Amino acid sequence: MVSIFDQGDIIEVNLDPTLGHEPQKTRPVLVISASDFNMRSSLTVVAPITSINNGYPMHVCLSGDESAKGYVCVEQLRAIDLIARKTTYIGTASPETMDAVLTRVGAAFGI
Repeated sequence: MVSIFDQGDIIEVNLDPTLGHEPQKTRPVLVISASDFNMRSSLTVVAPITSINNGYPMHVCLSGDESAKGYVCVEQLRAIDLIARKTTYIGTASPETMDAVLTRVGAAFGI
């Protein structure tokens, strides 16, 4: 059975294979694409979560009430095929976190 995740869900997924500075290995990611898009597409847009605070302006700190800890790397958005990758649901980001993330997504694309 294929899992359809909602925008704001935090899931664990193996991001390998990767190249260059792309985040790798199994790690938590935040689902960025809208739920309706995820139901109609074979791809889901995600942002990896890192435990390291580099002070980057495109990183959003997950607040303490969320099931994952760390920083959402908005500059590292990628579309992944969740059918081809094993995933585990971890939790859901707070509305405040999603607002901050989507504001940075808009800024990155000039929208």
